[in-house]
This record gives sequence, structure tokens and C-alpha cells, in this order.
Amino acid sequence: MNYFMAILPKMAGFLLLVLIGFTAVKTKVIKKEAMPSISGFLIRFVLPALTISLIYGNQTTFRTLVQYGRIAGTQAVMYLVMAGAGIFGSKICRLKGTTANVYCGCSVGGNFGFLVIPLIMALFAEEGGSLYIPICTVMDTTFVWTVGFALFTNGIAQKENPVKKILLNPIFISVILALCLTSLHITVPAPVMDIIDSVGATSSSWGLIYLGCSLAFMNPRNLLKYKSILLLAATKLFLIPLGVYAVSHLFLTQTESLILMLISAAPSMTTSSMIAGQYHLDEEYASAAVVATTLLCIVIIPVLFLLVSL
Repeated sequence: MNYFMAILPKMAGFLLLVLIGFTAVKTKVIKKEAMPSISGFLIRFVLPALTISLIYGNQTTFRTLVQYGRIAGTQAVMYLVMAGAGIFGSKICRLKGTTANVYCGCSVGGNFGFLVIPLIMALFAEEGGSLYIPICTVMDTTFVWTVGFALFTNGIAQKENPVKKILLNPIFISVILALCLTSLHITVPAPVMDIIDSVGATSSSWGLIYLGCSLAFMNPRNLLKYKSILLLAATKLFLIPLGVYAVSHLFLTQTESLILMLISAAPSMTTSSMIAGQYHLDEEYASAAVVATTLLCIVIIPVLFLLVSL
């Protein structure tokens, strides 16, 4: 399959959804005060519904997860490499204090829910790509709120237990709940599953619209202040993803390697600026990192698929 030709119309469609969100803000249809409510609804209801829908629909069980141990293990190593690259990059750029923390944290956390999941569903449906979403979701949630969270709050008194953040994460809870249903062969009434499927199906559109709204509230002029963000983007969006594909392709399937490449190429998660604000970090730098990586990924992700298809 020519993934480059397949991803171009998908990315164009995704860009249109982002522009819808951007326009909704500029025309004052969506105001800044509404953003926490939209984000909360997506994270607590829509993405969990999608997760349950995928796991239950594919009848993925705890036993099934063991069969995907290789990709889970490779994904774990991938996050550690991303963390190392973040630390190394902050040293090269001679970043100090909380700015260095944000640089390192943004190197690990990717926008998995709002960008990666819709792309996996769009590109790898025929190859059974949806089967990998629960496994990759668990790994992403775990490493974002352990390794990523530790980098964000390095040297700062932590107000929250990262393990608690994982266990109480709505997406993580939905994964465990759905796996229990399938593993114990519990049948969910069709009307209930229909509702869950319908809510989950809105994730790709609303997730990208939310991204567009987030971009509209960020100041793009801040990008000119931080040359180090260019290194962050080059490393996170391009160099590491290419390396991940090159190495994982030696022992994983083509689909698995491409999925890991896609995950590693995800832009910094939009919650980075929220974490920065909560822990009194460099919030302006975090917002600039999110804006830069989100805008650049729209171009870089198709380039990655073009390069690996050569």
C-alpha cells in the first residue's frame, strides 16, 4: 500500500477540521472559557467511548495483549529514547530552570488521543490497526504520566502522585473496563454499545477541531523567540520517528513499525501548557512548543511516509 498517497487526503481532511476549530474561535463561536469543558468532555467521555468501542468490537482480551508484547516493549524503549533526546537537546541549547523542564517534557508527551488514534484508524483499518490502539494507549498513558511527568516537574515539589494520574486516567480506566468485559465474555446490550460507538466515532472530528481552537488561542509570534524549539521539532517529529522505523522494521511487521513511527512523530500534547501553568513552569515556552510541533507535523508526517515508501 502506498501510504504517502493514502495519507495526503487524510491530512488535508484533518487540516480542514483544524481550520474549522480555528475559525470557530476567531468568529467567537467558541470562547476560551469553554476550552476546559470541551477538553474534559473529550478526555472523560469521547476517547473512553472510542477505546471501549474498539476493544469490545475487536474482542481484544488480556490474553491478546500478551501477543503484542513486542510492539509494547519497543514502544517503551522508544519513549526512553525520546526522554534522552529531550535531556540532551536541553543541554545543547543551554536551557535553564523550568524552560529546560518544559523542553524535556514536551519531547516525551505526544498528542496521541486527538491525532494519532484518528490517523491509525484512517490508515491501517484494513491491516487491523485498531487492534494496536488499546496496547499503544496503555503504554502512552503510562509513560506520559511517569517519565514525561517526571521531566516536567524535575526539581519541583510534586503536588500529585504520577501513579495516581495513570490509574485515574479515564482512558486507562476504559481500557481496563473493556478488557474485563471481553476477557470475561460479558455481553453488552446492543443499544448500549450503539451509543458508545456513536460517541466514540466523534473523536476524530472533535479532537482535531479542539486542536484548531487551541492553536487560535496561542500567540504564533512567540515562536520567533525560541530557536531551541526548532531543534525540538526536528528531533521529535523527524529524526526519532525515522530512527524508530528503521530499527523496529528489523523485527516488527510493516504496520507495527509505521504505527510506532506515527506515535513518535506526534506533536507535543496540548496539555503541556496546562501542566506548565499548574506547576509554574515556562508556560509561554510550552505554548510555543505545542504550536510549532502541531503546525509542522501536518507537513512532516506525510514526508515521513514518503521517505519510508521509497
